[in-house]
Amino acid sequence: MRFEDNTKPITGEFHINIYRRGKAIDKIEGHNLVVDVGRKRLAQLAAGKVSNYSESYITHIGVGSGSTAEDIGDTELEGQQLFPLTSVEVNGRDVQCNFYIASDEAVGLSIREFGLFCSDGTMFSHRVRQGVIEKLEDIEIRGYWILHF
Repeated sequence: MRFEDNTKPITGEFHINIYRRGKAIDKIEGHNLVVDVGRKRLAQLAAGKVSNYSESYITHIGVGSGSTAEDIGDTELEGQQLFPLTSVEVNGRDVQCNFYIASDEAVGLSIREFGLFCSDGTMFSHRVRQGVIEKLEDIEIRGYWILHF
């Protein structure tokens, strides 16, 4: 008898809503790339080879201004700024990371890329957009990132 593993690779969905002065002005959805350092972090966790588990969890959303397409070797964002996640939920094999970037955060940044990061700064996944979000004082970003394991 042949064993067949039908497990899909780790994938992700990226969802954000952009608000100006509290009013929704844009909605963006897409997929992401789980980068090599993120996959290595999962392997270390599975093997119990992480010295400090509290530094190994996904805890932050990152924004940056880079426009180069995602690559599995990515480790940071251009002009990177990190913000704590507002909450994390587990539903079966899915993890949903919820985030909020307030109007007074990342002001002046031309946001083209997003990332999920562990508390020690290790990038887990990366998303680069075609368009740009000009982060002004009256812009808020709310969203969630679902990882499918």
